[in-house]
Amino acid sequence: MTRPASIINFERCFWASMLLGVGSLALHWSGMIDGLKSDPTVAPMVESAVIFVGVALGIGFALSVLLWYFVARKANNIAKWIFVVVMGFGAVSTLTSLNDPTSPTGLALAISLVSTALTALSILFLFRPDARAWFGKDAVDPRTFE
Repeated sequence: MTRPASIINFERCFWASMLLGVGSLALHWSGMIDGLKSDPTVAPMVESAVIFVGVALGIGFALSVLLWYFVARKANNIAKWIFVVVMGFGAVSTLTSLNDPTSPTGLALAISLVSTALTALSILFLFRPDARAWFGKDAVDPRTFE
């Protein structure tokens, strides 16, 4: 079965969000390190903290890519729901952090909000009729995939 338009759009939004996240990380890495160095409880072990943060980010990225693979390439319904729950919590977390005075501002905030919007849009694409057929939930007109 060829992939339906909704799954292709899911992938586009997913990868755009991931690229924004990586770009934002690259732009703000030094600020994150400076924040770690200024925290008196972390400053003595900042090298270990940087390694820990890097490993955690790498694992998060790998898990996101793994979920993408099972959702977009293998039509795995369980992976779809794991993606929806995890990314849904992430989107809600981003929105609730708007009231936090220590949360990013300016360009970092703008990138975060755009990335969150793309994530929410990617989730919506997973519930369109042609995506439901991709996951084996509904019968659908074959012309949908043209």
